[in-house]
Amino acid sequence: MAIGRRIWPVQGDPLRRNPSRAARPRPGEPGFERWMWYFTRISGLLLVVLAMGHMLIMHVLVQLTGQEISFAFVTSRWGTPFWRIYDLLLLVLALVHGVNGARIIIGDYVERGGLRSLLIGMLLALTFVLLLLGIFVIVTFDPAGAPAIGPFS
Repeated sequence: MAIGRRIWPVQGDPLRRNPSRAARPRPGEPGFERWMWYFTRISGLLLVVLAMGHMLIMHVLVQLTGQEISFAFVTSRWGTPFWRIYDLLLLVLALVHGVNGARIIIGDYVERGGLRSLLIGMLLALTFVLLLLGIFVIVTFDPAGAPAIGPFS
């Protein structure tokens, strides 16, 4: 004889609620939503590797060798194509991954209609501007001709 409420819902319980949007199953129909579902999971795994590598290089190894993160350190690092591609991947994956999460949150909390379209449109416009600025800086940065200005110089 059970007294009180059930703590663990049984399988197929109609009162059971999905605790998070991230736990939703893969979309059944092919298209944009399925592609973004896959992208979010793959980019999340890549971001863990890239971010841990960034933290290891920029914050652990620099401290262990007694160096400081200065303008000269960053210009020497961006003097090689590997680090530019690495940072470009980190920028693009993190921004698109985060924007997709924000798009899903907007979809969860804003009913269909004009406000939802406006918010997603503004989000996409901001994303486009930030991607262009970030890519522009990484691609056009010239380590040889860059003046040493700012707090890290």
